[in-house]
Amino acid sequence: MLNKCGPRLCNIKPDHKVLEIGFGPGLGIEHALEYVKDGPGKIYGVEVSTYMLDAASRRLKNPISNDKVHLSLASVIDLPFDTDTFDRVFHCNSYYFWPSLPQSVSELYRVMKPGACMVAVLSLDNIRLAKSRGFLKHGDPDPLKYMFALEASGFEDVKFEYFMEGNFKYQAIFAHVHEKPAYHFDEELEDSDSELAKDEHSEIQQNIQPSNKKPSSSQ
Repeated sequence: MLNKCGPRLCNIKPDHKVLEIGFGPGLGIEHALEYVKDGPGKIYGVEVSTYMLDAASRRLKNPISNDKVHLSLASVIDLPFDTDTFDRVFHCNSYYFWPSLPQSVSELYRVMKPGACMVAVLSLDNIRLAKSRGFLKHGDPDPLKYMFALEASGFEDVKFEYFMEGNFKYQAIFAHVHEKPAYHFDEELEDSDSELAKDEHSEIQQNIQPSNKKPSSSQ
């Protein structure tokens, strides 16, 4: 479900160059491809897993051979693309595991064009469940840390929104690149003068904390 939501929320146009971070088996790229198949746009993806790269390459064999999809074995912290390349970027359940949020979002900012938009899709319910089962010991899913890093690296109009797809609740974080002045990341996140409200941070934190309540039995 989330793999479909990310490309849709990006508002991809047929002539766009689009990047997915952490494409896994290629489902998100497959959905994104629908928006550029009738135009000159292309879909790019980076992934750190050779297993997933192989799986996605098999799934997307035809669009790869038609030069509509380009997949790379690379990390978000060191993207193999020129500055100001992409119109849209999206990722799903990905930023939790990035090696360094400040360096990663700065690298994303570098490769995005002025006027570009990035969308991160996630499910707070799924995050809470994963934390309760100990699956996120080596990742940090805190959306506000990610959002603070975005603002500190130059992204604008950073916002968190709630969505419903049938009975499935999910969330998305939007970030935009407007003009791109010379920028140097020389501030710690703790010193960020972010405009994000503290009460929003508290609300999101409560949503991702595992619940100690036992589920009530159905009558």
